[in-house]
Amino acid sequence: MNTIHNKTVSAALFALGLSAASASARDIVSADLILMEGQEPPGAPGRLVDSLNTPFTNSLGQVGFVGALDDGERFIWLETGIIFFDSEALPIELSGSEGTMGVSDAGGFIYSPSIDGDDGVWTDQGLLAVENTQAPGFPEGTTSTFHSRPRMVASGYAAWIAGFNETGGSSTEGRMLYSSTDGTPDTITVVLRSDDIIEGLAVARPDGIDFDFDFSDDATHHISVLIMETGSTADDLHVYVDGSFVARESHPIPDGTENWAGLDSVGINNAGNYVFTGDTDGDSATDEFVAYNGDIVVREGDTLDGVPLLSSASLRAVSINNLEQVAHIWGISGGNEILFVGDGPDLGASSVALLQIGDLLDFDGDGVGDAEVTDFNASASIGPGLDLADDGDVSIELDVLPVGGEEVEAIVRLNFAGEECPADINDDGVIDVLDLLAILNAWGDCPGCPEDITGDGVVDVLDLLEVLAAWGPCP
Repeated sequence: MNTIHNKTVSAALFALGLSAASASARDIVSADLILMEGQEPPGAPGRLVDSLNTPFTNSLGQVGFVGALDDGERFIWLETGIIFFDSEALPIELSGSEGTMGVSDAGGFIYSPSIDGDDGVWTDQGLLAVENTQAPGFPEGTTSTFHSRPRMVASGYAAWIAGFNETGGSSTEGRMLYSSTDGTPDTITVVLRSDDIIEGLAVARPDGIDFDFDFSDDATHHISVLIMETGSTADDLHVYVDGSFVARESHPIPDGTENWAGLDSVGINNAGNYVFTGDTDGDSATDEFVAYNGDIVVREGDTLDGVPLLSSASLRAVSINNLEQVAHIWGISGGNEILFVGDGPDLGASSVALLQIGDLLDFDGDGVGDAEVTDFNASASIGPGLDLADDGDVSIELDVLPVGGEEVEAIVRLNFAGEECPADINDDGVIDVLDLLAILNAWGDCPGCPEDITGDGVVDVLDLLEVLAAWGPCP
């Protein structure tokens, strides 16, 4: 799929101080519509989608998420259809759910519904854990007090945050990060818990295990935000990767000019390369950042793909894949939000503005916008809030305004891979005579076709010039 952007015009409008909407309205973005509020999903005849939650992907790039139908029933979606209704658990009653979940390559899933009225986690294998029962891995008489933010990676390895009470009560005295290798109670282990000692510091009670964590697709690498017992809230936030700290609040950033301050969203891949977001204690106009392997690679005040991240810019979400690509969403002045994707080590120079509020989404490939983006629903409070797969697909939850319709939620998939080299018509990694011939063969009106590189609905000399200008290996 190709993404059609008039970046030069958009950047010029931003530079002139015009509204984000006036700039982004010029962009038509090719996208896959996975599911939309108000649709009748496959396998649920006569029922309509009432709500959707943030998407997650497996290593195959398949999209999974939790949704609800207009009769109140929740469902789990995987790629092309519903794979589980909560009524399938009867006589156990499942109701409600968090938005955070996960899917495996084999079609497994995990999510967090209410289980007979109690907070818990449920997988394709059935009940995994529920509150007010003996806490796995703890001394007899210790109860679990909640279960939240479940995730599952490609292998079926599951992880989630829970609370514990050592005297059997219902209040949370501390937290633990649990894992299960196959999504069953038999393999539950404690990964981290309050009171664990790391580099001479104890994980704090009651909330030392933060909800921001991630595991690599192969489950060999782990990143978490932790609150440690330091004696002060000024320096207790830490980013933990594979057994040690890589960033500490009130400690210097790598160049020594500022200190780490707030530490937020995190992500890690199979190579152990990681990202995290947050703030420094520097100037408020430049303090918010994305860090790759501990080095700040993008920060507030930078200009990305012609778009200035002015002093009011703020990060919404971040995700990393196994190709070292990073997706990151920023809110900028004027109420706009923009999704960027680039190469992690060089994120500032390589980030491409893939989508923003006001863009028109083309779902059927005819070059005409079918719905306008009105809001990004990605939020760091529910996991990464978006997911970047290894094939360059970015899955995200949006509010959209279909042509002639009313605003609805939608799960949408965009592709970053084609954005870097649109002149490579045949996708063979090089721009050469074959791409030139493809332009000539498609000459004339051709809205939505890959040969229409400029996105103006016609293949002409402007597209020919794009091929000649990009001649050679695709970067």
